[in-house]
Amino acid sequence: MTACRMAVQMIARRCTVCAGVAALAIPWRLARGQASPDDAACQPPAPSARITASVVHLAPAQEPGERFELRLRFRTASGAPLRALLVYVYHANGSGEYVPARAATGCLRFHGALHGWATPDAGGRVTVHTIRPGGYPRSSEPSHVHVVVQFPGHRGIYINDTMFDDDPRLTPAIRAAQQAPGGSGVVHPVKVGGVWRAERDVVLQQPTR
Repeated sequence: MTACRMAVQMIARRCTVCAGVAALAIPWRLARGQASPDDAACQPPAPSARITASVVHLAPAQEPGERFELRLRFRTASGAPLRALLVYVYHANGSGEYVPARAATGCLRFHGALHGWATPDAGGRVTVHTIRPGGYPRSSEPSHVHVVVQFPGHRGIYINDTMFDDDPRLTPAIRAAQQAPGGSGVVHPVKVGGVWRAERDVVLQQPTR
């Protein structure tokens, strides 16, 4: 964990966010500028057009890797679905690398080609169609999917990375770090009809200002 991320997380603990079926707290990592794919200090790039769809396709059919469907559900602690959100998702390719488009600028230089935006449907749901990301080369960090949420009029908020409980890189120590001080982003993928599927429940408290 970088010193930058640690500092941002310390500030973030002042906010209350919950995630997972157990509705545990997620640290809010304020998104500003970025120096690497995992640097949580990045304000997500704005979409080129207004986002109205709750389904987003990150990986084209020709993208190498195992197909993966991630279902996210955003709600309040009382169970009410959250719809007024912009959700930004990005991750590495099947080889664990971020390969950007030639004309990429800003954060997109680090986020690679597999990224996209969605907004929750009436039930607070977002569905991401993509591939399972690979783990970083020459690294022990588990493979993961970055998820950033943005309430209207507020900066983007990084919730804990979505990780996979069948990943051999996901050690007990990393699991423990996910639980304290924030909630776990670990999901249980199941392969159905050749496609990996996983669900994640995210409980958020809307900003008061």
